Amino acid sequence: MRPVPNKPIEAHKSVLGGAVPLICVPLVGKSREDVLAETRDLANLAPDIIELRIDAWDCVENAAEATGLISEVRDEVRDLPMILTCRGHWEGGVKEVSEPMKSAVYEAAIDKGLVDFVDKELSYGPAVLSRLKKRANAKGVSLIVSYHDFKRTPSKEFIYSQLTQQIRYGADVAKVALMPQKEEDVLALLSATLAIRRDFPDVPLIAMSMGALGTHSRVVGGLYGSDLTFAVGSAASAPGQIPVARMRSAFDLMYPR
Repeated sequence: MRPVPNKPIEAHKSVLGGAVPLICVPLVGKSREDVLAETRDLANLAPDIIELRIDAWDCVENAAEATGLISEVRDEVRDLPMILTCRGHWEGGVKEVSEPMKSAVYEAAIDKGLVDFVDKELSYGPAVLSRLKKRANAKGVSLIVSYHDFKRTPSKEFIYSQLTQQIRYGADVAKVALMPQKEEDVLALLSATLAIRRDFPDVPLIAMSMGALGTHSRVVGGLYGSDLTFAVGSAASAPGQIPVARMRSAFDLMYPR
């Protein structure tokens, strides 16, 4: 029995924090045509949830066009939960996006009820995160507060502190994704995740170790408190992601229903 949060989040037909971690497929296409093609492929992949990585989109600097594309994806996927992410270029984003455009797209997607989660980096600080949380929660949208490091894995204590700060800043879901340099780094990530689950039992978590060294964390992370993992759809959004079908087979062994 994996350690689940006391307050899981229901989004359409999926539960973040249920008996089995959710499998998320990121949509990473650049053009409208690419994004919609990825969306149509989802029927064959059957993920539990998807992430829109709009920092890759050609139209991201046009708020009306970007919001329109989000709406098109929503119409296609119907009841599949969606995470809206415009990843900061300093934490692995595809390209630099102006802050006014990020805010405009996030606010429109929230207000129109197009997405179920929005992801924002911890580095924005408590004032920005508090305002976003208030707007999101008023519309039934949950806030993911995240921290990424594509070069290294800090100490267990640092990972714990980052997750703690995310929760104190109002995260409905706390997230870390880190690059290991040695096997002990993966253990540090898993250990910190379990410690946070025990000390903050209400909050769903997303935690993963990236790259080849960290690949197994995407499968076993749920045993230490991680409630979602990312898998490859048309293309990976981070190193070490596993194809959906293989992830599902592994989950059938790790998390029997």
